[in-house]
Amino acid sequence: MNIHILEPLNHFVKLQGDEWESGWWSLEEDKAKGLVGGEIYFHKKLQEPSYFGGVITGYRVEQDGQHRGDVVFTLQYQSECRNVRTGKYGWSKKIKIISEGEISS
Repeated sequence: MNIHILEPLNHFVKLQGDEWESGWWSLEEDKAKGLVGGEIYFHKKLQEPSYFGGVITGYRVEQDGQHRGDVVFTLQYQSECRNVRTGKYGWSKKIKIISEGEISS
């Protein structure tokens, strides 16, 4: 599965090398687990191509504070995940998940 996320504010944390972290996303843990190994695409607006993304290498669920229960993804940056478009349908809470074999429209 792949995921498209609206992230207009560039809230990313650089870890090491090409590894990054992005959160706090309102997503069930079983969905987050199913996304590991898939691609993640970040968009500023629904109708704009992605400006950042990569392969999801892991996730964690925030345990404390105002973001408790939200998912934080770890990703390996991939230039191929830039300038990718997806259709305007299928978005929910700033997130669009595309299952394998599903067309990104």
